[in-house]
Amino acid sequence: MCTPSTVTRGTLPGGFFLSMMACLCLHAIQAAGAAPEGGPELRGDVPPVPADIEPADIEPAAEALPPRTQSGVESPTQVFSGPLVGAATDPQRYFVFDALAMQRNNALKDGPLVVENVTPQFTALQTNMLQSTVAPGARLLYGDYGCDGIGWETGYLGLWNMYSRARMESPNSLLQAPDGLGFASTAMRNGSQADFTGITSLQSFDANVVFHQFDGGWNPRSQRPSQRVNWYDGGHLDWITGFRWAGLDDVGVLGFTPAGGAAANTYTAHTSSNLFAGQVGVRGRMEFQEWALESWIKVGLAGTSLSQTQSFQDQLAPLDPYRPTGSSWKGGVGMIADANLSGIWRIDDTWGFRFGYNLLWLTGVALAPDQYNFSASTSPATAIDNTGSMLLSGANAGLEARW
Repeated sequence: MCTPSTVTRGTLPGGFFLSMMACLCLHAIQAAGAAPEGGPELRGDVPPVPADIEPADIEPAAEALPPRTQSGVESPTQVFSGPLVGAATDPQRYFVFDALAMQRNNALKDGPLVVENVTPQFTALQTNMLQSTVAPGARLLYGDYGCDGIGWETGYLGLWNMYSRARMESPNSLLQAPDGLGFASTAMRNGSQADFTGITSLQSFDANVVFHQFDGGWNPRSQRPSQRVNWYDGGHLDWITGFRWAGLDDVGVLGFTPAGGAAANTYTAHTSSNLFAGQVGVRGRMEFQEWALESWIKVGLAGTSLSQTQSFQDQLAPLDPYRPTGSSWKGGVGMIADANLSGIWRIDDTWGFRFGYNLLWLTGVALAPDQYNFSASTSPATAIDNTGSMLLSGANAGLEARW
């Protein structure tokens, strides 16, 4: 079992919070390069009695205390402190649970989805007008640093039900699909109402080797000023390398409802993107008694496996769609990048409450609105556009345990 080092500290003078990720990483890297040094200097021995005082004038103490002597090993100076002050430790295991609230920002091809058949033709809805709702999700992380500074960790991230909706109306029933499809298919024209609904979900799993460094915490002899304040608990630096999988599922439903119609005629594209990446990353953490600040960035180059399915639904001819259902598969290359900055309120030596901000970027994926084929062809659509990218951003809040 690894035995943590101990240093006694004073109380934290007020709240403290750092907000710059770059400063944190730089500080953590500097911290990792400085090995823990000796403890604080001891105060001198008991001062001698002034020469002008006679020994007889000194009242004897009830119990004579032995004089303090300089020992071969210096001991830490004991100070009065608050309830959270204890030994500076380097916990070997950690568990994180974060509730997520994130929103997607698509880099879709800027193309029309719905037009109005007037002269000149008017674009009523295009891809850059689609706005996603904030989606709920969760992140789990568990790791073990190991006694020799080489450990492992595994994590999961999931986001569900990211909706994007848009509706257009035409009192003259002039809404239709763009290009030749809107003129060739009776189901895709003469709509009094046009709707687009997008539904997206994302899941990710990673497993990594972690190379861990710890600067030893409070050290009054350190060359770094922040380490010499007695409410500094320690700096951590983790180098990360491993494997990551991400699965993105995207559905787009484009519908046209004719005047007086009970239901819409729809054109549906469903895509699935799987990314298999080797990733590297770095994580820095600084602790200041009641508060801590942590950030990481991980980047992975991925091979992709992409698939899609497209289908038509005509309410007037359900068994005779304009195009039969078609499916296809394609491979490619993409990227996964993940960044987080979190502040932690340390409830006690083990538990902490986390809150922060996240960025997640996927490239080389197939997004449903990019797959629509608005030509007049009646053949199944089999081409896959894999040039899509998705940036997700949002907040996290949760709990961590370190022991």
